[in-house]
Amino acid sequence: MLARNRKKIKKGGVSFKKILLILLIVIVFSFLFFSCFNLFFKISDLNKELKTIQSENEELLKQRESLKFSLGEAYSESYLEKVAREDLNFKKPGETIFVIKKEGEVLEEDKEEKTETLVEKIQAFLKSFNK
Repeated sequence: MLARNRKKIKKGGVSFKKILLILLIVIVFSFLFFSCFNLFFKISDLNKELKTIQSENEELLKQRESLKFSLGEAYSESYLEKVAREDLNFKKPGETIFVIKKEGEVLEEDKEEKTETLVEKIQAFLKSFNK
């Protein structure tokens, strides 16, 4: 009976199993800590990227609305007439168009005339050899 009541007394010191367990716990917690830290930085980077994409999306939506407005405007008669007059140099019957040049500016029509006259000069020069 005496043997049962006695408690086992450990000899002073920490056992190898306790040190291994503490070391394992420290490694697991440090791994979890650094994993959370890395995830925090990834989340913050992704949030920044999300903000830039959202701002780009807003700009594209504004541009889309502008293009829709321009497309709707392109089918109006007044816009078609404006393009025909300004870009294509069309005129209404009986209408005279005056073009005002800035100083030193050469119009496309003037360039064509100069090219035509140069061609005519070359043709005349070649014809003079044939005679």
